Formats: sequence, C-alpha cells, structure tokens
Amino acid sequence: MKSAIVSPGPQVSIEDTAAPKPSFGEVLIKVEYCGSNPKDWKIFSLFPDVPPSNQCNDIAGFVEEVGEGVTEFRRGDRVAALTLFAVGGGYAEYAVAPALTTFFLPETTTFKGLWFFFLREC
Repeated sequence: MKSAIVSPGPQVSIEDTAAPKPSFGEVLIKVEYCGSNPKDWKIFSLFPDVPPSNQCNDIAGFVEEVGEGVTEFRRGDRVAALTLFAVGGGYAEYAVAPALTTFFLPETTTFKGLWFFFLREC
C-alpha cells in the first residue's frame, strides 16, 4: 500500500509499505479521508528524536477487516476512528484503529462533510 511518511521540515514522501493487520480488539479501515492536525507536522520540533513516520490519528472510511474479539463491526461498514496517538498511521491507504475508538457513520453523513475541514481526502 502507499503511505505518506512525514519527516522533519516537514517533508513528506510517498512510500510503499506493508498493509497493517488488525490485532485483538482492532479494525482495519480502508481510509477515504484523514485528519491533518498540528501535531502531525509539529511533532519533529517538539520531539526531535522521533523518526520519520506515518502520522495522522483521525480517519474515516470502510471497515476492511476486523481483529479477533471485535463483534460490533463488519467488512464494509462506514466508520470514523481515532488511531492510537503514538502509532498514527492514517496517512495511508489502510490504517488500524481500536474498535473502542471507532464509530459508525450514518448514511446521511458524507465523508467530505465529516468533521468539517478537519478531514482531507486521502
């Protein structure tokens, strides 16, 4: 899959990376929109030892796969989620999020309108 790797500057490179797999209690989401927050580009000035990485914690898309123990979501569900803060991963085609931070999107809510200007098409 393609991932956006952010490094100091900020500089961004698009790289081929392995698609993540959901662990116990997690869902794999095909990312349609993702958030871009100040943390995602300021992290390197705050913590200079952080290696280049796939940032972004706010995502929306479709459930692709569920991990063991997840019963409330199914493949194809329209969802939004928060990835683990220290992990990120939303600047990619697929991202993993805990089921506890994942929620259903009503059909009347468009990805484009979700969270107003906080989410951008990925």
